[in-house]
Amino acid sequence: MYNDPSQGQQPPQYGQQPYGQQPPPYEQPSSYGQQPYGQQQQPYGQPQYGQPQYGQQPPPYAQPQYGQQQYGQPQYGYGQPQLQYVSVWPRAGAVIIDGIILGVVFYILDLILQNASTVALILEVILYFGYFIVMEAMRGATLGKMLLRLRVVKTDGSPISWSESVIRNLLRIIDALPTAYIVGAILIWTSPLRQRLGDRAAKTVVVRR
Repeated sequence: MYNDPSQGQQPPQYGQQPYGQQPPPYEQPSSYGQQPYGQQQQPYGQPQYGQPQYGQQPPPYAQPQYGQQQYGQPQYGYGQPQLQYVSVWPRAGAVIIDGIILGVVFYILDLILQNASTVALILEVILYFGYFIVMEAMRGATLGKMLLRLRVVKTDGSPISWSESVIRNLLRIIDALPTAYIVGAILIWTSPLRQRLGDRAAKTVVVRR
């Protein structure tokens, strides 16, 4: 139909494009490398969340992180050092120091009870075993072990109780055979944990502080 120029240009109907204009493409996707409208483009070189950076290999599956123990491995407390088992000669030095201390006590006791030697002998035996049992149960070490920085503990590193102290020290009678702790020394040399018979029965070890 012929349009009268005097009537002016009519506005386009709803949904119709003006003459000479092309309709926009329907949801045309963005070209390669361009982000859709409303999304922010990641800075160049910044990795996406969860993606490894260039040159880095992803960790293998089930690999333990730093500071984590693998299954089946013994775990130690934070800052807890590994036990250092003590062999024959440091322990022999501690026994010699303890023997000197007890010898002085026995000498004084003999002077006091010089007319009752049997009573003095019984008291000396009680004092001998009582000294080792009480000191190791309460302090974990005798005076000789303290001077040489040794300590008696359980095989797991925890302090011993009265029962462990009684067992390991009563078996000194066998470890001291035939003389000068020969049996005890042989057992210590042949033990991976450096245990004499009393230690094996009580499940204890002598370690460095």
